[in-house]
Amino acid sequence: MTRTSEYLERLRFLTGRFSQAEIARKTGTQRNNVSRYLRGARMPLEFAAGLVRALGVNPAWLLAGEGTPFLADVNTTTQRTAADLLDLVAAMNSVAQMQLGSLTGKHHLKVLRELSDALGRFQELKADLNRRTAPIFKQILDDYWKALDRWELERAEDIRRAAEQVAKLCDDDALNARHERTLSYHAFLRRDEDAAIRHQLRLFQRTLPQGALLDEAAVREACNLANSLQSVGRMQEALALCDGVLAMSRQRGTGWPARLFLQALSGYVQLELGDAREALRRVTSAMPQPDPRLLANQQSMLVRALLMTGACTFAQACELGDFGPAHAQGMITWAVWLENAPDLSLALQRYGAVVGSDFHSAQAKALLAALKPGGRQAGPGRPAATGPAPYNERFDRAIFATQLARVQGRKAGPLLAEAVDLLAGKPAEVDMSMLALGVHHRNLLALAGKNTVQAAAARRWFAERVAAGYGCYAALAAAPK
Repeated sequence: MTRTSEYLERLRFLTGRFSQAEIARKTGTQRNNVSRYLRGARMPLEFAAGLVRALGVNPAWLLAGEGTPFLADVNTTTQRTAADLLDLVAAMNSVAQMQLGSLTGKHHLKVLRELSDALGRFQELKADLNRRTAPIFKQILDDYWKALDRWELERAEDIRRAAEQVAKLCDDDALNARHERTLSYHAFLRRDEDAAIRHQLRLFQRTLPQGALLDEAAVREACNLANSLQSVGRMQEALALCDGVLAMSRQRGTGWPARLFLQALSGYVQLELGDAREALRRVTSAMPQPDPRLLANQQSMLVRALLMTGACTFAQACELGDFGPAHAQGMITWAVWLENAPDLSLALQRYGAVVGSDFHSAQAKALLAALKPGGRQAGPGRPAATGPAPYNERFDRAIFATQLARVQGRKAGPLLAEAVDLLAGKPAEVDMSMLALGVHHRNLLALAGKNTVQAAAARRWFAERVAAGYGCYAALAAAPK
């Protein structure tokens, strides 16, 4: 019998006790939906929850066919379980009252035997509880992930609460790891980067083997954690994690796809931290990548390194291929940095449909409009951006708003001052992206005046970057004083 037919059988049992109209009324569901579920349509989790709350249905029976149909019928089992737990507590209390140095004599041995028996019953109870809850936990996690994939965040929040309750009863390692991964993804979608990193760190720690060497599963989770860290500007931590895991997995994992990806990711982080030559070496030495799911991301990292070192033009980089939505967003951001109409037009034409209407595409469109003949006119100083943002993204918004105001010919001084203050006050653990710093220092060159201390510092910054291998800044480093 399939799971769907089992659900139908249990739902039909309930309609023998309650009419369809009564079920619909008490669960807050339309009657025609109840009829649809009886004909085999998929029952949503909300309807199942309504049956439990309104009709007193036993959720274990409803979802897995375990136990009796109604909660009122489970008193005997509950009492027996409670008795087992109380026996365990009583036995532990008896041991706690003993003097640790005198665990001898018939009385003490009797107490220890009682404790052993109670612990045995408790372990059996845990095993049975895990067996019963595992399929329910799996179904909830399936629904949780689907809700997140569809960006149904309100529904996902309800399922999250249910999942966390069931997780307390389930000891299945694989399901609990999957739960942690889903919580991390949910936090990422909510823009709660700190929570996402916290969950990802716990997941990485769960995968660490007992021995000194890491296995491939731990390396995969290290990739996810390092990527989460670099996305919020915690570059030094990301690089330290990459280098540590690469060193610990060297003896066994030279050819692991995840290890090759981590090596490329460490190069990408180096690119943001200021060492373009080492970054390019790491990214290229991580090829070839045998896993096609990881290859596209590594190719995107390579294109970024080629652009930053000045090894290719933007048009040439576009011809190297399309490597997914993240790559498309990065290419549009690069065109924003270039600040010329042909490259902005090419970027929006090639990648605009993939990216959609995000912050960077809005910036590209506004810049392109300002660069066209007659386009230097008053307009929005800051493309719309909603929701909380990590510190590095706040800096990005400030420098791009300054750039747009400058190109439009509007007053940009207050926006530049905001960016300067953000950079000066940044937390020690946060690093701004190399490209954002480039946009900021070009804003300084254009707005601060040629002979000011700020302009001199900006020229020096570009010269130092060129010396470190960032050929993309060569023209600005050579700008006349």
